[in-house]
Amino acid sequence: MDHNHLSKWICYAGLSVLMLGNVYSQGVTTASMGGLVTNDKGEALEGANVVAVHEPSGTRYGAAVREGGLYDILNMKIGGPYTVTASFIGYKAQDEKEVYLSIGQTVRIEFSLAEETLTTEAIEVVAQTDEVLNASRTGAATYVDADEVAQLPSIKRSTRDLTRLDPRSDGNYSFGGKNWLYNNISILRMKK
Repeated sequence: MDHNHLSKWICYAGLSVLMLGNVYSQGVTTASMGGLVTNDKGEALEGANVVAVHEPSGTRYGAAVREGGLYDILNMKIGGPYTVTASFIGYKAQDEKEVYLSIGQTVRIEFSLAEETLTTEAIEVVAQTDEVLNASRTGAATYVDADEVAQLPSIKRSTRDLTRLDPRSDGNYSFGGKNWLYNNISILRMKK
């Protein structure tokens, strides 16, 4: 290979490397945000919510505050303005307005929330016992009372006429695709 051809090859290789590096550097097109959320005593508020709203588009980004009071919001649109709000039950929400993000940037915003007294109306809790959904149920069940049995047409004069009422039945004694040996069918005769 002659010297002129070798120098052209080295030049092309060098340009290729430079262009490849330029292509990879264009991979980041977003920004991120992170910080710390504490109360006014400096204690971390785990479980607090941080919401960032991109005002021009209305796009909302959110994060829950994790252990240590830290939060991170990744892959955010660049630009702004953003309004960032930190909130937690029992504390007054705090806003940070006019936040702008640059490409590849991680903006750090810290919040210190002050306690707030909340007043609510009385809440009355009423419990009812549900005949179908209750703690004594151990699985799916279908109940057919005596009046319904008396009104049903009987094709074979068999309990299979009753099992057809359950949509999980295959018309025999198999339910939900299981072998019939896994099922329990009980017939109770009630005296009038």
